[in-house]
Amino acid sequence: MLKSYNDFLRNLLSGIDCILAYDTAADYLGLSNGGYRDVVQIFVEKKQNIDGVEQFVVPSLEQIESELKNGLYCTTVNRTIIDLLKQDGDEQIITESLANYYDENNNSFNGLIIPDHLKNNFNKYKLWAEEYYCE
Repeated sequence: MLKSYNDFLRNLLSGIDCILAYDTAADYLGLSNGGYRDVVQIFVEKKQNIDGVEQFVVPSLEQIESELKNGLYCTTVNRTIIDLLKQDGDEQIITESLANYYDENNNSFNGLIIPDHLKNNFNKYKLWAEEYYCE
């Protein structure tokens, strides 16, 4: 499922100057466990004419912490988690993303740099994430 979704993204966004964002970045990085998404989320400097894509205009893509991964630019793991916490959107995606990070980093959140203004939100989801794979 993940491979075909990532292939879909590469085909859809081929030649588009963008960075995968929010839920789409979490899916692409394998942080979330996937699922149906009715919209692809990207950062752009200028709106493009692409159906099914939610575009977040930023002054410069160079200001977004990102990396080239399997043919597409995507926010880094740390930036993706910060963006998810800031957006405070789908609780399942945030919890899964933190749980998968925690699991892949030997039951630790070390390495994540969470800004002070998001610490309360992080601590709420952190508790859920630590228990996510225990049930």
